[in-house]
Amino acid sequence: MARQTWWRWALVVVALSAVCAGCSTLGAAQQAPVNPVGTADLKPTQPDPSAGLVTVRSGFDVKKYPALAILVFPVTDSGVMSKEEAKLTVSIPPYFQLQIVQRLRATNAFARVDLVKEGDPAPNGGGLLRLEGRITRLAAGDDTSAWVPFSGYSRLGDRMKAQIETSLVDAQTGQVLAVTADRREAPNSGFQTAESYVEESFQAMARDLVLFLERLAKGEVARSN
Repeated sequence: MARQTWWRWALVVVALSAVCAGCSTLGAAQQAPVNPVGTADLKPTQPDPSAGLVTVRSGFDVKKYPALAILVFPVTDSGVMSKEEAKLTVSIPPYFQLQIVQRLRATNAFARVDLVKEGDPAPNGGGLLRLEGRITRLAAGDDTSAWVPFSGYSRLGDRMKAQIETSLVDAQTGQVLAVTADRREAPNSGFQTAESYVEESFQAMARDLVLFLERLAKGEVARSN
């Protein structure tokens, strides 16, 4: 009887450990970006501890730009999507944009952070940067699981996949001054819906992009030659 009780407690501890491990990371794990495009003369190639791959143009001084305008990132993924994923292509861009704006406003990286609504013209003028970008991959994956003999619960569906590319643009000249590419990819743990898992993954990308922008404002990011 005592041995059975011990095994039950051991299984509980293992299960709780698995749950805690799944909760310690926000959304899907960061992966190497797949075929990032960048711009004509600036490609994201340098590994960054938060933003994935980045490249910053030599001579770029963020202190010359007290304001940053953040545009909506359209979904450019041309792959076949389910009805649920098609809905996410509408809801995720403004959600991601708002995440970036709110997190960036909580920092001292810029004196002013503006949210540019979808359909509004891109702002221009001196002392202003525009953060533009696109969501090049958006696959919600599957949040279902099943019991597999001798293996326990296993994921049945595809992995959640999300990739973004961004550009920091001088709003007066139109010159691209920095580019980034970030990718998140992992199976859903099964403890949340596919929609919430996608949202958490974009929360994580917004958080890490803001960390990059904060370091960039402090001059702590490597620049291209």
